[in-house]
Amino acid sequence: MTNQEKLQKIIAAYTPLDYTQIDLKRTIKDNYIASAFKDNFCHDICICWRSIDTTQLRNDMFVKLKTGDDILKILNYLVL
Repeated sequence: MTNQEKLQKIIAAYTPLDYTQIDLKRTIKDNYIASAFKDNFCHDICICWRSIDTTQLRNDMFVKLKTGDDILKILNYLVL
């Protein structure tokens, strides 16, 4: 399973959509996940990718990291 698929599945858990319907080019906030669930979403990401800086992720979520592609850039950097 790719990082993209993992992230799509995490996002899909917050929506009625199948993970294949999640477009990582779209803004996550309000399209897929409400701001109120930001911390839960970050926690789910940190469970899958333990080497990510959880504090930085929470601070950047929905501010600097607007799309799934933004998050994937960080995750792909961690995997390399």
